[in-house]
Amino acid sequence: MQDWLIYGILASLLWGSYIVSAKVATDEKYFGINSSYVPVFMLVGIAVVFIGGLVHSGSFVMPASRLGIGFAIFAGVLWGLGMLVSIKAIAIGAPVAKLVPIYNTNTLVAVFLGAVLLHELPSSAAMVKVIIGSILIVIGAVLVSS
Repeated sequence: MQDWLIYGILASLLWGSYIVSAKVATDEKYFGINSSYVPVFMLVGIAVVFIGGLVHSGSFVMPASRLGIGFAIFAGVLWGLGMLVSIKAIAIGAPVAKLVPIYNTNTLVAVFLGAVLLHELPSSAAMVKVIIGSILIVIGAVLVSS
């Protein structure tokens, strides 16, 4: 198995678990923390993980490209906004089992942007698989949101 696939599976498991933890934190049945505070506490956890990663790798040298740094910051802003709206959704009562398949249609956005902006177009054979997979993602989101 290729390393990137293992990392992808681990990311899936971790991201699938984070939303359940956020629901437990915000839901009145559990801890009932105001949803406005949860991202702040999450930021502490994120900082611990990333600072620990830097310490572990010994990479304290700042990247040279300002544009690259700008894109990295922009990625963080997009991710943060996505976190805020997903936490808001669970805080107002969205069931995790319905919300997660809907926001995971983000795969379609990433595939589209990767193909259009990054020119990561798959071969003809792979394109058929991408289209079929995309259709199945949409069908799944529609089914769970009903």
